Amino acid sequence: MDGLRTRSLSELTRLVSKVCFVTLLVLSLGCGASRQNADYNDDDSIDMDELLGDEDDTKTFESGSDEAEVLRLLGITPADQQPAAEPVSAVEEAPMASEIEKDMHDLRQQLLDRDRQISVLRADLTEKESQISDLRVKSADARMSMPTGRAGEPSREFRASYQQALSQFKSRNYSDALATFSQLIQRDPNNSLSDNCQYWAGECRYAVGNYNLAITEFERVFSYPNSNKSDDAQVMIGLCHLKLGETSQARTAFNQLLVNYPKSEYRGVAQRYISN
Repeated sequence: MDGLRTRSLSELTRLVSKVCFVTLLVLSLGCGASRQNADYNDDDSIDMDELLGDEDDTKTFESGSDEAEVLRLLGITPADQQPAAEPVSAVEEAPMASEIEKDMHDLRQQLLDRDRQISVLRADLTEKESQISDLRVKSADARMSMPTGRAGEPSREFRASYQQALSQFKSRNYSDALATFSQLIQRDPNNSLSDNCQYWAGECRYAVGNYNLAITEFERVFSYPNSNKSDDAQVMIGLCHLKLGETSQARTAFNQLLVNYPKSEYRGVAQRYISN
């Protein structure tokens, strides 16, 4: 680079010398013309190209007055002569297009997964609504089957089925016993053994650990007028709450036993649980 700049300065110095020489020559010719109007032949004329050097040097000087010539001599390439930037090739654009396509594929997959999740949630919601509807129907049927008026005497067949259900319960065949007691309640909810069937249905639930359902069964015993199983059902409700870890509700149930059934055989049991 330093050699190039030295050469460029040398050429500039040579051009400046030529300019000075031409200037002096023009001045001399002007002065001679004012003193003498002599005619010159073509052979006697001064060849400016010979005085200044070769023709290419003169052209170089004339063009060297431009800024581009000076930049050339200094070894600097003008901006408009800079090599154009190479366009991005198709090979370089291919990875970018591949990444965009992959992102679009991932987004489509995410949308499909969300659609599947929404479908599952909708199916679950439909199932829950169906279960709620079934529970409402069963609750309405239960209310319709509640005893009304004075209980009559059970039939012989009813007593036989009742004894069969008790035997199933004592044999720990709780599912069959529950089915039999429930069928008897549906058959005749208004005889003197119907409240007993309802109570033992609660005992079947309690025996298999369905304490919440057992509470529901025991509470239905209170709907039977003058039931001989009311205090039994009340103490069992307290025990169900204890099994569920609901000590406050259990204490309330035992207190109700003491208030509602002061002569109950379970009075001591209730007092013992209350004092603990």
